[in-house]
Amino acid sequence: MRSKRRRASWVRRVRVRISFKVCLIAVLHLFMWAASLGQSSNESTYGPEVKSFLDLMRHEEDELEFQIKRKEISRRDYLRAKNQITIHRQTVLDLARESGRDNVPELHVVAMDQVDQLIENGTASIKTLKPGETIAEKWRYLGSVHRAETYYIFERLTPK
Repeated sequence: MRSKRRRASWVRRVRVRISFKVCLIAVLHLFMWAASLGQSSNESTYGPEVKSFLDLMRHEEDELEFQIKRKEISRRDYLRAKNQITIHRQTVLDLARESGRDNVPELHVVAMDQVDQLIENGTASIKTLKPGETIAEKWRYLGSVHRAETYYIFERLTPK
């Protein structure tokens, strides 16, 4: 009689544990599904130009993944490029959200050692710049982001 009660008790505990795990998995799937809906609905609020830009950024990331898997680029270059893509994407989305326009400005996200390649005497001038200020009437400094290294964000004001 005792062993039957123990066994019944053990079976109940196992059932409760299994039920708990199934419920937990179902809730996690529900959250993941809701998150994916939120992401796709966020993208649908943007116009065709921003959507096209987001597609371009996805293709750039795919190409980057291909290059790192094939060992065509170093890990350092991979991380730098990945950070630049992420910062570029987020900056464009922030600008589109703030302005409410379907516009993708020409942005350049560069690390400190790349600033002089983009802007003449850029390293010297960047130390005194504040976000929103212009450089040589060609560039607007939008700010900086720190991710393992500092990246500076510039918007081109004049055509190439």
